Amino acid sequence: MTKETNYWHLDAGFFPAMVKLCFDDKTFQEILKDHGVDIRATALDYGVGETHYMSDGKDAIIVLVFDLEECDIGPAYLAGAIAHEATHCVNRIFDHIGENPDEIGEETRAYLTEHIVRQITQGIILEKEKRERERTRAAAGKKSKAGGRADIQVDKHDQRSAGPNHDTKQKPKVRGAKDKDRRPVGAAKARVR
Repeated sequence: MTKETNYWHLDAGFFPAMVKLCFDDKTFQEILKDHGVDIRATALDYGVGETHYMSDGKDAIIVLVFDLEECDIGPAYLAGAIAHEATHCVNRIFDHIGENPDEIGEETRAYLTEHIVRQITQGIILEKEKRERERTRAAAGKKSKAGGRADIQVDKHDQRSAGPNHDTKQKPKVRGAKDKDRRPVGAAKARVR
């Protein structure tokens, strides 16, 4: 799984299909343009996730599109959406190589589905982290522009001032301790050399 553009390139193993992952229609259109696909299609018309398959008989491209805002209602819901679209993706890969998805071995289908699910999940995690960083940066930019300075919080000592605590005498940290000769041991004295 790599990201050199605004979308993710998923690995289909040794199968000859390009699999892409994106999160909005604008990026979906970018994928179509980047790969010379000249069709009219839009992404996310009908739900939280879609699998688009385009083939000229020789080459194929499969584009998985997820609406992260709609998927964000819980981890179980997101896991279900990922598994659902990964299943469609695997079936389109088998269609492309001319194999009936029902006749492919169960283990082959299971391993490929697992491989696709892991990549989609990782892509979603990384995309959410990226969006959160962008939101945080945007919020920080708005704060700094609004007041011209950042709010600074200062720790206050027991006299309710930001200055030094006037009680500078150190109290012993250990009380009642004795050394090996059973003599009382006081607190360590700070020395500066």
